[in-house]
Amino acid sequence: MSKTIKHKKIKGKVTVLKVMLYKEHNIYIRMMYGEYFEYVFAHEGNIYSSYIIIKPRKGETKLSNDEISQASGLIWNGATATIDMLLGEDLSEEDKEKVRQFEASVKGMEAVKV
Repeated sequence: MSKTIKHKKIKGKVTVLKVMLYKEHNIYIRMMYGEYFEYVFAHEGNIYSSYIIIKPRKGETKLSNDEISQASGLIWNGATATIDMLLGEDLSEEDKEKVRQFEASVKGMEAVKV
């Protein structure tokens, strides 16, 4: 007889936002302390990781769900670009346009934080 054990959802300092497969790599997107966003994946026996820091707007104490989603998307794009680079793939025109949009959105986020 098997028994399913239910677990409680625990909020902590590190939250896994998503785990997705991209070109045979499991990418983990995590948020730490509500403002550090990190990706982690393994490639050929090595672990690759990077992070960005997104602070709440002036006068706010926490990021909104929309800001968390945007930051998660930004760090996801960084992870996929790193994997593409490791695999020796060139950027397509579509990907180059995504890079331009990413750079514009980062500039826009920096302008709002002032």
